[in-house]
Amino acid sequence: MADQAHDEEWKNSPADAAMKGLLAKVKIIAGGPHGELFSRVVDTFLHMSEPEYFSPEDLADIEEGLEDIRQGRCLTLEEYRQGKRL
Repeated sequence: MADQAHDEEWKNSPADAAMKGLLAKVKIIAGGPHGELFSRVVDTFLHMSEPEYFSPEDLADIEEGLEDIRQGRCLTLEEYRQGKRL
């Protein structure tokens, strides 16, 4: 009975909603043109002998990079290969 109550609590929790949203995004990416690459990246994370986690500095750098992309401060791989710089 306690397990059922816990399951019901989980089903209505913000964590469950977040998990469902994340799974929906993963399904979209995995089914898209870069699904194989995405799968290999995930496998790489899962098969590390010693898991590495992002430091607060790493996370700040990632967020800064995402903001650069949102603001258009980026190059395509082809532009980079052609020697273009920001």
